[in-house]
Amino acid sequence: MISPQSIRKGITIKFDNVVVDKTSIIKASEGWKENHEVLFKKLLKQGGSFYINGILVEVKPADKNLTSRGEMDGGVQKIDPFARF
Repeated sequence: MISPQSIRKGITIKFDNVVVDKTSIIKASEGWKENHEVLFKKLLKQGGSFYINGILVEVKPADKNLTSRGEMDGGVQKIDPFARF
């Protein structure tokens, strides 16, 4: 069974093109095999789609790049090549 902690905020999960919430995912995962749970947990990190018991499961992870503090990543800082330090 999938735990509520494994489903993070910002991840979009669809069953047959219908967006579902945590409780319905946990309820559906009770009938999954162990290898389905492992694949679902991998897709939570990287995204993708697959079929479980005839149901199309689509996972789209969060688009934002966040730092370990949960803030937006500023990217690479550009410096002046002629600046003296």
